[in-house]
Amino acid sequence: MSTPATFRRVVPADIITIFGGIQTATDGATVTFNLATSVAWQVTLGGNRTLALSNPLVGARFAIDLIQDGTGGRTVTWFAGIDWGVTGVPPLTATAGVRDRFGFHCVATGVYLGAVIGRG
Repeated sequence: MSTPATFRRVVPADIITIFGGIQTATDGATVTFNLATSVAWQVTLGGNRTLALSNPLVGARFAIDLIQDGTGGRTVTWFAGIDWGVTGVPPLTATAGVRDRFGFHCVATGVYLGAVIGRG
């Protein structure tokens, strides 16, 4: 009789560790998150921005942290295909220096379930 394999529960902090920590995206008019490079991203918003993805895979889960710069009040236009559920598109915390975290699950090509993981 063989011994059953040991499995452990992977928690979000483990996922970030496995994939090399949170990567910092380059701020600009359009901020692109390359999901082939990392599944955990952050960017400090230096103005109102458009967000984009490259290399998404069906089944992938990823997180994006949006940080207000020293001015605050920045807004984003999200990449297409996000289903935020009944709550609709969440506003960003407007306070200068504050971080909001959002999680996504790519359920089909160009279709993402979006959720707020943490605010402020």
